[in-house]
Amino acid sequence: MASPDKSRSDERTPADLLPVLQSSGILSERMFDEIRSRVEHGEYPSDPTTLAERLMRDQLVTPYQARRLLANKAYGLLVGRYVILDRIGSGSMGRVYKAHHQMMDRVVALKIIAPEIAANERVVARFQREMKLVGRLDHPNVVRAFDADRANRVLYIVMEYVNGESLGDRLRRGPIPAPEMIDYAAQAALGLAHAHSQGMVHRDIKPSNILLSEDKKVKILDLGLGVLMEADDGATFATADGIAVGTVDYMSPEQALGKDVDGRSDLFSLGCAMYHLMTGKLAFPGESPIDRLGRRINNRHVPISEHLPDLPASAQRVIDKLMAFKPQDRYENATEAAEALQALIRPRNRKPAPAPIPAPTPNVKAPEAAAVDVAPRSLKASPPPQPLYPSWFSPLARAAASRPNVLLTLGIAALALTFAAGVFVGYLLK
Repeated sequence: MASPDKSRSDERTPADLLPVLQSSGILSERMFDEIRSRVEHGEYPSDPTTLAERLMRDQLVTPYQARRLLANKAYGLLVGRYVILDRIGSGSMGRVYKAHHQMMDRVVALKIIAPEIAANERVVARFQREMKLVGRLDHPNVVRAFDADRANRVLYIVMEYVNGESLGDRLRRGPIPAPEMIDYAAQAALGLAHAHSQGMVHRDIKPSNILLSEDKKVKILDLGLGVLMEADDGATFATADGIAVGTVDYMSPEQALGKDVDGRSDLFSLGCAMYHLMTGKLAFPGESPIDRLGRRINNRHVPISEHLPDLPASAQRVIDKLMAFKPQDRYENATEAAEALQALIRPRNRKPAPAPIPAPTPNVKAPEAAAVDVAPRSLKASPPPQPLYPSWFSPLARAAASRPNVLLTLGIAALALTFAAGVFVGYLLK
């Protein structure tokens, strides 16, 4: 099986597109038979170019597939169980394609390792060991790996497809504002912290390996592939097919010197990437890769304040610490680096201000409710309510109220007189 973009066949437009389409293997037998039947019945044109345009319009092939079919390049459009849909990029390790898993009906990113690297059996053995570690990674800031295999002589890894762009692509539109870049770097540091906790060191952190999704989520790409350059003798400064070009600009001093590296090497590379993405300038400039490599071994980076004089001193200190020459002078781990970056853009937690002491209020006694009134009453009783009498009885009532003894005496006398009168009348009637 050949790499999808490696020239091998006659690039002249075929006289008949159907045999090329069938040999590509990108369509099921049923779908191909239906297309052939439509061509035979005149529903589809027979001219190769016109037929390719019709198949694209009906979404049976992609523009990338159509271009390859018209160039008489049927090979390489099927890698294992994956149908190649489009080419989406290339890097130091190989080319990346948008692909479709036929059985699972899932769109993925498929990276084919450069043939120059995959031909090295030592590299292949290292690749197989690293992929076992990559399969354990599961973090929102790391591109997940779904599959890895070797089909014939093609070595590939299958990853989640991320809608977005790399920060390297973003840089082409100009430097990234500091607050935005610090947020991206903090997310990248969290992804690295997860990888480091699983025993993996990236070894090739750079803008093109930091993906930015459409919802501004950062994902680290190519974990596990950096070791392939170390396993490939002479790959460090190789330029064939783009291998390792640009890596020198983000490499830690200890990695450049061929020493053992740990997670702090990735932090140095992250600092270099931040510097470049924020300023558009390299932290260790030079005329050639060798010059730039020598500068990072023998000199400090150009202070970022020369390019961003308004950058807060706190941000400068974080970047300087990420790019410290000695690993022990950097952050101890990626988690600590992430926290330092987050502190630059997020306000620190403050204790809530104490509630104000209320002003004193006058001591005014609230009115008491009658239903629950238990206050002592005045010793002087209020006069009882006066009953209403007929007008003819009122003088008598007032006299009784003012002279009760006199009225009582008169009443007894009247009763005695009436009794005596009654006795006298009874005697006369006998």
